[in-house]
Amino acid sequence: MGDYMLAYGEYYQGRLHPASLEILSPLREIANQLGKKLALLVLAPTYEEVQNNTELLKAICDEVLVVAHESLGEFKDDLYERVVVEVVKGLRPFGVFFPATLQGLALAPRVAGKLGVGLCAHVNALEIEDGELYMLRPTYGENIMAKLYSTTLPVMATLALGAFSIKEGERAPIFKLWEMSSDFSWESKLKIRQFTPAKKEINRLSVAKVVLAGGLGLKKKENFEKLIRLAQLLEGEVGATRPLCHAGWVEEERMIGVSGISVRPKLYIGFGISGAIQHTVGMENSEFIIAVNTDKEAPLVKLAHLSLIADAEKVIDALLKKLETRP
Repeated sequence: MGDYMLAYGEYYQGRLHPASLEILSPLREIANQLGKKLALLVLAPTYEEVQNNTELLKAICDEVLVVAHESLGEFKDDLYERVVVEVVKGLRPFGVFFPATLQGLALAPRVAGKLGVGLCAHVNALEIEDGELYMLRPTYGENIMAKLYSTTLPVMATLALGAFSIKEGERAPIFKLWEMSSDFSWESKLKIRQFTPAKKEINRLSVAKVVLAGGLGLKKKENFEKLIRLAQLLEGEVGATRPLCHAGWVEEERMIGVSGISVRPKLYIGFGISGAIQHTVGMENSEFIIAVNTDKEAPLVKLAHLSLIADAEKVIDALLKKLETRP
């Protein structure tokens, strides 16, 4: 195995998930170092619609491999698994990588299980050392960074959302239609009866220029609701630590960290956040970091460019009073 690095491109209802392009950025560097070609695999109802996708024309991969069939209009775990497995067996890539989207997290372990290989989840960084590919991710309760390598081929991993920025290629990749074997079955045990899109607002946390995040130091849900108001006034997005999401104060789609979203805004303000590694790994690349905490020894306070040793609730109240009364 082989001459390729293969990335999975999540394509649904004519749209490519941004995370599919995000993961190409680190894979491009790794492919260059290893002397491999980088291919993006896209499953779609027709070949033509993928060819005309403007985002794919700017992708930094060498090739876009397209499997086209009318049965691929809806995501069906069992069918998609068989398609990806056949492509992997035919292409024999060195590595297969998925974005850690809901679809990617559903598909990657099925493919790994079918191939009988290992799978590393929620990878935040990739490194080459002495010709070996290492995958970095927090572990042991998300308190330390682990540096892992695969003893099986192809190397397989899911890459954390928002951990990498999207880069555009200087020239369009080559599009290729992948022909499945003549005896391949397009049947699925799953039937989609109805699709209802979510009514909630689109979460723009991963691309926000201003992010306000709350932790247990906010003490009560009412203070987190104040934080939401403050974010609206600052035209920013709200994030949270894992304990707040698990407490039901906010949906898990706004969790910042290894188990959630990575952010890299121009301004990040953490209110009442101690700064455990599972959170900081998701925001440490922010351009300017402000920490508000009563504990001057908190890891986030030491990481921040500017720290306010103060009660988070009082600081939020003061900022709201100032901003809500401005002309």
